[in-house]
Amino acid sequence: MVKWVYRTRADQAQIIPAPKGFALMFDGEALGNYASPAAAAEDLANGTSFWPSAGDPSEMGIPEDIAEWQRVP
Repeated sequence: MVKWVYRTRADQAQIIPAPKGFALMFDGEALGNYASPAAAAEDLANGTSFWPSAGDPSEMGIPEDIAEWQRVP
């Protein structure tokens, strides 16, 4: 199972495979399901996903480009 991970000063964001696409997670909180990892990364970086309890994700320096996230096998 491949997943994408990005560490922020607040905690870790993850995009993991889900039954219908990909789940966006932040510190164990589910923030939504997406059709692609790229869409999840973009929404989190722009603050248009559900916000984690850590605050506004658009202020955490999370990159929109999924290529800048760590891909973990």
